[in-house]
Formats: sequence, C-alpha cells, structure tokens
Amino acid sequence: STVLPNASQVAGGIINPVTGRWMTKSWGFDMLISHAAATYRELEQQFEVELYHPIPLVRYCQNSSDVKRLGRRMRNPRYANVLGDPIDKGDGPDSFEDTHGSFQIKQAAYVRLPLLLQTLREHFAQAGIFRDETFSHANLTRQDSQWSYHDLEADHVIFSEGVGMQDNPWFNWLPLTPAKGETLILECPTLNLPRAIYHHRKWLLPYGDHTFRLGATFDSNDATPEPTAAGARELLDAARSFIAPQHALTVKQHHAGLRPSTKDIRPFIGNHPTEAGLHIFNGLGSKGASLAPELIRQFLAHLLSGQPLDPEIDIARFVETVANPPQTDANH
Repeated sequence: STVLPNASQVAGGIINPVTGRWMTKSWGFDMLISHAAATYRELEQQFEVELYHPIPLVRYCQNSSDVKRLGRRMRNPRYANVLGDPIDKGDGPDSFEDTHGSFQIKQAAYVRLPLLLQTLREHFAQAGIFRDETFSHANLTRQDSQWSYHDLEADHVIFSEGVGMQDNPWFNWLPLTPAKGETLILECPTLNLPRAIYHHRKWLLPYGDHTFRLGATFDSNDATPEPTAAGARELLDAARSFIAPQHALTVKQHHAGLRPSTKDIRPFIGNHPTEAGLHIFNGLGSKGASLAPELIRQFLAHLLSGQPLDPEIDIARFVETVANPPQTDANH
C-alpha cells in the first residue's frame, strides 16, 4: 500500500560504512557495497533516472574520546578502505563548529529511495503486476499446495511489511520494535558547502539550490507515523549547535517514518518454520540502501536453488528462543 506509513518513502538513503558512537564498520559492508553500487547503476540505465550518488562523508569528532577512537580505527587495517585522513580542527568549512577536528569516510553514498520506489511502482503498474491496496492477512488462505489471495494463486508469498509485520499472524513472533525517524528539509541561502554529507551529531545532506536534508531522530518509544514538534526541535537544536548562527535556517518540509528495528540489529529473512511457502524479507532498519541489493540476491538464490542463508540473517535463529513460538494452525 502507498497509503500506510513507509520509512523507505522518506528515508535519506545514506550509505555510511562507519557508524555509531563507537565508529564501527557496518556489518558486511565490504561484501555489500560492490553489489549495491552495481545494482543501482543497472537500475539507472534501465529506467534512465539518477539514483545512486557516491559522495564524501565528513564526520566531526564530538570530544577527545572520539579523537582517540579515531586514532585506533586509523591503525586498524580493517578500516583502511573506508577511513580517509583526519582533518585538523579549523580546516573544514567555516560555517561549522569544529572543536575537535573531523575525518572523511570513504565509499559513502546516498540513494534516492523515494524516486526508486516511485519508478518501480510505475513500472510494475504498467506491467499489470502492482496493486495499490491494503493487504488483508485474513484473505490469504492455503488451497492445497498453494496460497490464494482473492484471484491470485502462488507457491510462495514474501512479506516485506516493515513495522506492519507486527500485525502479521505468521511472523509477529519475531522481535521487532518500531523506531521512529524524523527528517527536515531546510533552506539556507547563505550556507555554501563543498559537496559532501556532513555528520555532526546529525547528518546534513546538501541537495543543491541552498536546500539541505537534516536527519535523523531515533525514537523507539513513539510508534505514531506523524511528524512531531519534539522531533523538529531535536533536529533544529542539533543543527544550530554546529552551524554558525549567522546562517538562518528555514524549515520547508518535515517528514517521519517508522523503521523496522530488530533485536540483534540483523535483518529478518527466511522461511516460516511450519507454513511452507510463507517467507519474510524485513528488518533492514536504517541500512536498507546498502543491505537490500545483496540480501535480495542471496534470498532469491535460497528460494530458487536452495542456497543456505547466512545464519546471521536467517529467522531460524529465533525459532527456539521466542517467548511465543509460531503455531502450526495459526491461520486459515
């Protein structure tokens, strides 16, 4: 459905190989990035749209602990392909607060996910294989060896519902938590920056024409899809803490979405343990732009040729540990 809340519709689509307070290299990044880039380039050629934008990412150290941690990461060979040289304090843009210096993260990019989704939706609609409607779990029934939904019959059903998984009677036993994320579109005619993503507590993505995207909040206690005044304040307070005060910021748009956040920060991919033909592909969280292309490839190889799934993403890891394991007669 295009009506229900969808985090991908408002996501910044940022691919960032070094994240979090501890400056940790993203899980599986070296394997994922080459396939992600190739996939988005193929889609660009097929649909004649610009989707994938490699771009430098500059992260600012917030304190002396960040500086020390960066030093340790710079000495670690695992980070050699994703960390650029440190940038001395004061050598970055004059518009930013720069007390502890910064560093460049290599192999960063952003993907125009809303444009990608719109393009694919139009393509599938023209092919007659897209339905813009709210899915009803109650209308999905087993008919002999197939699954039936209104006039459709299929051997396999793959659920990619985001936080809607919590209402799915076959997969709601998986430990998913909605995590609300909010972003702002800002306008600032006086803020002229070199082309890069800037991370200074929050990320700032220049779109051109003095327009910027600022994000994102993370709130696992609010499962409502609407933008909030508190979210806007958090973002603007962060922006004003690092953007020089002479630059007036005007809010042009305010977006919110619910990320499907998983218990172990790994995706939910795989087969229902008792209902043959039911599958899930979910829980990519804020890493969807980098994770999706390669994990889709792996999942298709699993479905079509029986290739085993990586145990770290296979939902089988939860079957023996969930408080309410799935029932074989859970449905229809």
